[in-house]
Order: sequence, then C-alpha cells, then structure tokens
Amino acid sequence: MLSDRLKRWACLLSIMVLSTACGGAGVRTEGRATRLDTDEYGFLKQGIQHYSAGRYEQAMSAFDRLLAIAAPQDSQLVYLSVYYGIRSRLATGKDLSADSLYDSFQRTIPGEQQRELEFLLRRMEAPLKGEPYLSGERLVAYKLGVILTLSGQFSQIGKAILEGIELAVEEFNQNHQDGRKVILDIRDDSSDPIRAATLGRALAADSTIAGLIGSYENETSLAIALVAAATGLPLVCPTADAPGLDNLGPMVHMLNRTDPELARELARFAVDELKLHTFAILAPDDERGNLLAYTFARAVREAGGVVVSNQRYSGQTSTFENQLNLLQRYLPDAVYLPAKTNEITQIASQVYYYGLGDVRLLGAEYWDSERVIRLGGEYVDGAVFASAFYAEGEGLRWKEFKELYERTHSRPVNRYSALGYDAACIILAAAGKMPTHRQLLARNLNRSLHFSGAMGIYWVENSGLVRRKTFILELSQGNVVPAKPFESLQENGDEAFPDSIPGSAAAQEGPNNN
Repeated sequence: MLSDRLKRWACLLSIMVLSTACGGAGVRTEGRATRLDTDEYGFLKQGIQHYSAGRYEQAMSAFDRLLAIAAPQDSQLVYLSVYYGIRSRLATGKDLSADSLYDSFQRTIPGEQQRELEFLLRRMEAPLKGEPYLSGERLVAYKLGVILTLSGQFSQIGKAILEGIELAVEEFNQNHQDGRKVILDIRDDSSDPIRAATLGRALAADSTIAGLIGSYENETSLAIALVAAATGLPLVCPTADAPGLDNLGPMVHMLNRTDPELARELARFAVDELKLHTFAILAPDDERGNLLAYTFARAVREAGGVVVSNQRYSGQTSTFENQLNLLQRYLPDAVYLPAKTNEITQIASQVYYYGLGDVRLLGAEYWDSERVIRLGGEYVDGAVFASAFYAEGEGLRWKEFKELYERTHSRPVNRYSALGYDAACIILAAAGKMPTHRQLLARNLNRSLHFSGAMGIYWVENSGLVRRKTFILELSQGNVVPAKPFESLQENGDEAFPDSIPGSAAAQEGPNNN
C-alpha cells in the first residue's frame, strides 16, 4: 500500500498529466508528449518539498531548473514554478529577484494568473471600498462550487458535509435580501483525484463561480487545491488534514489542517501549568505524526522541559512492545501520543499494561472522541490534549448549529456537517454579499478574516493559512472538560495527578467511563 506522501505525489502527477490533456492554460504545444517527463515531476516534487520545509534557497534552485525545462511550452508548469519561485525569493528578502523572475516569464503566463502574481508582488493594490470593479472585471460571481464524494464508500460523509454547506447558504440568503441569492453548483468526485481535478477545472472556467469548497479525502482535496492555486479560484477545504496542503498558496484554506500550534500550546501548558518535566513522544511515522512530534519536542525544550525518548511507530502495527519497553527505562512524567482515534485506545491500554499507568497521557485533537472515551475507559481518563474544538468553548457556535441542524434534519448532529457549514460561512463572510468577483473574494478572505464557527474560532492570514483558537482539554470521568493547571489541583486538595488517572489506587477499583 502506498504511503500518504506517495499517494499525494502520485495524485500531483495525475493532475499535471490532466492539465496537459484538458486544454486551457496547461496545453502542451509543438508536438510535445501529453505527460510530464520524469525530470519535470522530480523538480516539481523537490521544489514543493523544499518550500514546505522552509528551505527556500533549495526551492528556488529546483523551480529554476523546472522553468528551464517547461518554458515556454507548458504555461501551467511555468505559472506554478514562477509562483513558488516568487514566494521563495520574497521569503528570503530577494524582492528585486522576484520582480525579475516575473518579468522574464510574464508573457507565457495567462492573464488571470498574471494578476495573481502581481498581487503577490504588490504591484496591484486592493480596490477602494465600494468599488464595483476589480482589475476591469464586473462583479458577476454568485455561485459556490462544491466538489464532494457523493457516491461510493465515503458518500455518507460527503453528503453530511453538503448538508452543512446547504444550511449556511440558506441562512446567508435569508439574511441578505439586498443582493443576489447564492446558488450551489454541486459535483461528485467519486473519491477519484483525477475526476476531482477535471471538475475543478470546469468550475474554474465558469466566471460565475466565486469560490470552491471540497473535498473530503486528502487526495481529492489536493487535486482540487492544485487547480485552485493555479487558476486563482478561492478554495476552502473543510476536512482535509494532510500537511503540505496549507503551503499551496493564498488561494487554499484548510479548516481542519494539522496545526503545529496545538502541539506548541500543549507543550507549554504541560511544562508551565502541569509542572511536568520529562517527556516521551510516541507518534505515527507519517507526515502528520512527524510534524507534531517535532513541534512538541521543540516547544518542550523551549519551555524548560526534557524529551527523554522520541519514537515512531508504523501505521500497520497494533503492538508497541519495543517502544514501551524503552519507556519503562526512562519513566517520563508524560507521554505525548498524537495518534488518531483508532490507535489511541490500543496504545493507552498497553501503556497501562507495561506498568506506566502513573504517566500522564498527552494527545492531539483526535482524543476528543466518543469512541476514545467509551473504549478507552480508565486507560484514557485524566489524559490532557489540545484541540481547536470544544463544544462548551466560549465563542463557538456549536450549540446554535446543533439546534439548527437537528431541527432541519430531525436526527443527531455530526461534525462533518459542522465543518461544511463553517467552510461555506467563511467564504460567504468574505463575500459580504453577492454578486462578487473571485479576486475580490480572495483578497477579503486573506485580510485577517475572523470568524466564529461551529467547529472552531478561525482567522485567516494574508498567506491563506487558517489559524484556530486552541483549547487545552482533559478527559475526566467520561467527559471532556477544560484542563486544570497544577495550582488549581493543589488548591482543591488534589494531587498533581487526579485519582482517576489510570494506574492509581482509585482507578484500579474499576472503570469510571461507560
């Protein structure tokens, strides 16, 4: 089975193949083959990897070599290379070099994409307030494109996301009678990245489409994101969480992104508030796990703590004997487990089995799960984790959305619908009213837009990166509650570790959870 990284790069290659076969900006001319050469794919892969890791000099080199191969025949690859080349140069203070790069390849880049690069270079300023035109374009866009998995294995999840989007649009239309009603243009990607890219290009070619929402899976979301970045179509991904998607530029906005800030905040809280000193890390050996583990370890050291063990495990394993035997030697104060839902209960029960029941468990957002609480029982009780969602969190609109959803559909609410609702609300908040123009919408989205949604409190940076408020939470007797600092526990007459933590005398009397 391919790793997530290889799947994404395979998807990337498929999209580029598609761009050469579907016409438009990506058509190859002069008889060249309608597929990427190995060198082109390699340089593109290297360039994006270097850029995502902050290695801007290496990224510049890779994209410059790609330009030497791709220009002038493949305008789509030229645009992507110039786009990342400009961003890399701006990141290292080479503004004149960024301008020179754009001037050298401007004629081979389509006009719509030229304007995106000119915004990036600050050659084009924001429109005046109330100005009805942007770059000579009339405000004619009044539709939202939606690409979701509506058939096949994950169709129920796709339909749940769509239900949330529809609620947001209905709410917007009721509250904005002074403009044109928003219409949804809904497409089914059938979990196929190539189909998703084809649908994305079709919607991008329609000037009445203001923005795009999609998809559910990481691979299909990446396919759409690359189209959005290349065509200047604002995109909000409601559920995708693959690291790297949030580095595709200011057109791409991830609500459910793997956020290193969650790991940083948790590490600071563990050292400063819980008064923990020694830490072990046991993370999945994938992009998400490595990103969170690296961030957590760095934040622990910066806060004055010590990481005594930093280990990984394969996604195929269900036993953690080697890792836990090593942890027995160090007896850390806490173990950071940024695992996903189906792995958490396995690891937590084995931590207890190996005599580490008194070690504090720390986790990421997937610990906020009914499955974890129900199946984990005493093994997870007392765990502290960081999440962007807390149902009782001040400022969140979860209760309002829950009431709206259950009144409309006469069944219990789900978080997929809530993420779909937030995705549509963010785009519509940036639009203000319809009709609009996608460039104006893109500019408004990236102007530090602040939005309180059902699943999080979001704000969007100029780069397109979506930030979220962090909640530090605890699993306590089957409930998710705000985590208490060490001083609060002491004031209540408790120990630094509550009696309900697995391995304590009270916990051994029996499970606290249903």
